Amino acid sequence: MLVQIGSEEWGKNMRLKVLGSGSSGNCYMLENDKEALIIEAGLPFMEVKKALDFNVMKIKAVITTHFHTDHSLYSLQYVQAGIPVFEPCRPPIKDSEMRFRKGNFDIRAFENRDKSGRWLHNNGDGSECPCVGFYITHPDMGSLVYATDTEYVKWRFKDINHIMVEANYDMQFVNREEPNYEHRLRGHMSLPTALDFISTNDNPALRNVVLIHLSDKSADSALFKQKTEETVKYGANVYIAEKGLEVDMNLCPF
Repeated sequence: MLVQIGSEEWGKNMRLKVLGSGSSGNCYMLENDKEALIIEAGLPFMEVKKALDFNVMKIKAVITTHFHTDHSLYSLQYVQAGIPVFEPCRPPIKDSEMRFRKGNFDIRAFENRDKSGRWLHNNGDGSECPCVGFYITHPDMGSLVYATDTEYVKWRFKDINHIMVEANYDMQFVNREEPNYEHRLRGHMSLPTALDFISTNDNPALRNVVLIHLSDKSADSALFKQKTEETVKYGANVYIAEKGLEVDMNLCPF
């Protein structure tokens, strides 16, 4: 079914598809009947083609948060296919490149820095890694905030409809005898911090919360889901991002 308003038309049935989430490769797809937006390029383009039944003309753009391989390794494959790839984290960061629109997707990037201006994600050598989050709107979906690979998010979002946020670890599951374990956790969001972010942005219009980028070693998906369900106060659905997950992202009935 198509809906037409003014000169624009778009499909219905907006959904989120998780193709991969975690250090082995991150890739998510927002898709309706007419168009698709790819979030992160951490998996081969072929995986996205399969998920779209090879209807790659639906892809309006690819957006990536930062340049670590589990998020952007395959960006060039999209470029070679003629698909726009937006990397607002690429230095020098320009205000003019922090907002863009493709199809009916309106995307605004936001910086994850602390008060001193330090980026809240790191490279393997300990240096800062520029990493952005995204505030995405679409007529079918409403609004979505996407945040990953950051120690926390300082921003608050009014009347958000969907949240995708990293819940990488909880200290009770961290092996503190592992060499350099603190370095490995630096630049990622803990469960308590994620729950605080969710609580701060909880509202009656919030439909879905998807926890992403859980650690294989330092997270418990069942517990994380339970704690999140206890945090949301208005009945939002809670999901753990795993390969194959599909979530109804339609704005209706709101």
